[in-house]
Amino acid sequence: MPSVKLLVATSSAVTRGRLIKALSDHPGLTVIGSAADLSETYTLAEAMEPDVVLVAQEYTTVPEWDCMRSLFYALDARWVGILPAPPAAAAGPARTEVPMVHSGMTGPQLFAAIEQARSVGRTAAGPGQAVPAPDLRLGRDRLVLIGASTGGVDALLSVLAAFPQDCPPTAVVQHTGRNFSDSLIRLLDRRCKATVLPAHNGLILRQGTICVAAGSEGHLRLSHGDAIRCTVSPGPPVSGHMPSVDELFRSAVPVANRVVAALLTGMGRDGAAGLLELRSGGATTLAQDEGSSVVYGMPGAAWDMGAVQQRLPLQKIGAEILRACAQVSEGSSVVR
Repeated sequence: MPSVKLLVATSSAVTRGRLIKALSDHPGLTVIGSAADLSETYTLAEAMEPDVVLVAQEYTTVPEWDCMRSLFYALDARWVGILPAPPAAAAGPARTEVPMVHSGMTGPQLFAAIEQARSVGRTAAGPGQAVPAPDLRLGRDRLVLIGASTGGVDALLSVLAAFPQDCPPTAVVQHTGRNFSDSLIRLLDRRCKATVLPAHNGLILRQGTICVAAGSEGHLRLSHGDAIRCTVSPGPPVSGHMPSVDELFRSAVPVANRVVAALLTGMGRDGAAGLLELRSGGATTLAQDEGSSVVYGMPGAAWDMGAVQQRLPLQKIGAEILRACAQVSEGSSVVR
């Protein structure tokens, strides 16, 4: 039976050393690497594809954990939390959604927690099963815009995985930490049939291309002419964010009759006002519903102000975007 591949991730060198030493002689397990921060954890997990990751509990409380957890889902890897210290005896056993360990445990105790994690059918909190994309003749003039924040990595995986290889030109703004921009784009590209690229100045949005601005140092905007090009320009945060979904949406108002825009899960109101401007200009506008949103802030704000034509569960949004893209506008120019 193949040995379980394990990655240990914690900022404490002492804890890493103790855990690795306790597990190093177990015949059913191979420690393939260790990481000192969440960014390094992501890089090593992506490259080495562990079966299980021991990950410091404090890493699971930062916004970047959303992206890390989605990679675990994509790799079908399990994770086990590392407590900073043994729980107090008086508190009794902790009730957690995943097994928890600490550096004072023996090798057999640690391995039992690892086996408990591996018994789970699939890593928790991955995107739900998406509705199959319809077999449609997609309008070549259409442009898809998507904004997301908290919980958005899983949501984007669900929506974009439904897109065909020749999907309409698509631009995405996702709120995430700057250090996770490249990692998120690689993750999406790994899971999508279309090509996923980082947004940069001069990038032409073509059929089969999804450009993503996440943690960038400027706002993603679109310029219009014979082709639609991306610009990433510095400036103050808008709606509290850099990049801002509102800035992306507003930049497409001049071609709103060609746009299908969706606002996914996220905290705050970024994207709501821009979505209203797009709807007023003739765009098709969608939002994730409350039941499937991790945080219903952004889509809820857009719904309340009348910016949303359809409010849908996450699993139906990808297919609905494609249906809207099949409704080609008469006399529209082609995105090249």
